[in-house]
Amino acid sequence: MVNKMELEEKIEQYLTNKRQIQPSINPQSSALVIIDMQNYQVKETSPIIELNEKLVPGMLEYFLKRVDEIVNPNISRLSEFFRKNNIPVYYTKFACRRRDCNDYAKNIRTINEFSKNMIGKYLFPSIQDPLADIIHELNPKDTDTIILKTTSGTFSSTDLEHQLRSLGVDTVIIVGVVTHMCVENTTRIASDLGFNVFVVDDACAGWSPTLHNASLRAMELFYANIITTEEILKTLDEQIKKLKKS
Repeated sequence: MVNKMELEEKIEQYLTNKRQIQPSINPQSSALVIIDMQNYQVKETSPIIELNEKLVPGMLEYFLKRVDEIVNPNISRLSEFFRKNNIPVYYTKFACRRRDCNDYAKNIRTINEFSKNMIGKYLFPSIQDPLADIIHELNPKDTDTIILKTTSGTFSSTDLEHQLRSLGVDTVIIVGVVTHMCVENTTRIASDLGFNVFVVDDACAGWSPTLHNASLRAMELFYANIITTEEILKTLDEQIKKLKKS
């Protein structure tokens, strides 16, 4: 019987081997997908924070700090680079169209009702609510595309796949929140649909380091390539320079 430590070492060895066959990134067929960087998701005054502060005070302090100090600056760097080089940038908004929020999936409606009973507010807002807006630090530009979704996995309730295929995109670079929820769900479905998927470690945030790292590890086993902001910027810059010379 393999003990727990030996098993983890074997998993790490497998991941090390898998990283040797990481697909190349062609800037001409890539897109940046920024997941749910919205006021109600990452701002201290949001219903999500209010509810969790009532239930478990301080639980999301790490998350908010990581978003503010690490994730926002890295997403800004990535989006600016992508725009500068005419690589598509997509933002997702997790929000519903109906003001009564009944077009959310059943699990979200259940959470909303629980939140309404606890703090008098829905956790997940409608698109009309300013809480659903992208945070001002990462304001989308005119060349960007905003995708409205009502499920945690972006591809489950949007036409994002069609839009990407129409642009000839076969590689998606995923960033945003929450690593172990919407980021992971979107990643898994993107992989199943046949896209090459890269998740940028330091441009995502989970509710805790353990949840974040466990999610990345699970995704990397089969669904995604895990990379840092510096690594992907360097890789893309090198590829762009090669294309200009050819």
